[in-house]
Amino acid sequence: MWWAYHIIQLNKQVNSDEAIIHSKTMMIAGEAAVFITLLFVGVYFIRRSILKELALVHEKKNFSLSVTHELKTPIASTKLFVETMINRDLPREKEKDILKKVYADQNRLQQLVEDILLVSKIEESTLKIRLTKVNVKKFVEQIVFNMVGDNPITIDIDSSLMMYVDEFYFSSVIQNLQSNAVKYSEKETPIVWSAKNKGSRLVLQIKDEGKGIEDSEKLNVFKLFYRSGNEETRNTKGTGIGLYLVARIIKLHRGKIKAIDNKPKGTIIEIEL
Repeated sequence: MWWAYHIIQLNKQVNSDEAIIHSKTMMIAGEAAVFITLLFVGVYFIRRSILKELALVHEKKNFSLSVTHELKTPIASTKLFVETMINRDLPREKEKDILKKVYADQNRLQQLVEDILLVSKIEESTLKIRLTKVNVKKFVEQIVFNMVGDNPITIDIDSSLMMYVDEFYFSSVIQNLQSNAVKYSEKETPIVWSAKNKGSRLVLQIKDEGKGIEDSEKLNVFKLFYRSGNEETRNTKGTGIGLYLVARIIKLHRGKIKAIDNKPKGTIIEIEL
């Protein structure tokens, strides 16, 4: 504005023609408007970049805290179980019960490590899938019925339905979706798997009666490291990479995934292949 003021004053001194003065004034006003517009646009993009960076820092902090917790818990419980077996003369049945818990903890550790390695492969674009024809019902059953949980599971899938998937990586999809359904549902509430043909596509769904997903978070839950809330005050376990892996693996299969409300309560995760 100071610059514009002096230019106008110089124009008045050099030329007394009102038309020229008006023309120069409009030119300066136009230049000033462009400058101010560019300034505001620059500030807007800088602010947006800073907010993105802050959100990423927050998500990485949450991820670090959650992974540390997820690693420490099974390690600590396994150590305690083994110490109990070493220091006490336990009945055979009690030992078997302890060994089952150790086995479950080690499975949790293995799944976490595999998920982290899988994220690395996906981020580096080195993940390649090999499609094979599998029976949908048998494939889902052999995974979910071997997982730990107190929720009754229903497999509402026709035994003749088939799908083309990479068995190794698609098993991670089923495991993660089943784990999430159990994690966010109350004990004894049902979890239902269903599938049907829709033209040339196959639609696979898992339904739970948990607390559901807010509309504002239905897309965010498939982002890497994303978990709603703060990790330091959260009660549920997790790392924020499970649903990200699911979404990326589905994308590699040229499919679609979305979260839908399960009326009157809960969530439906729908996969279309």
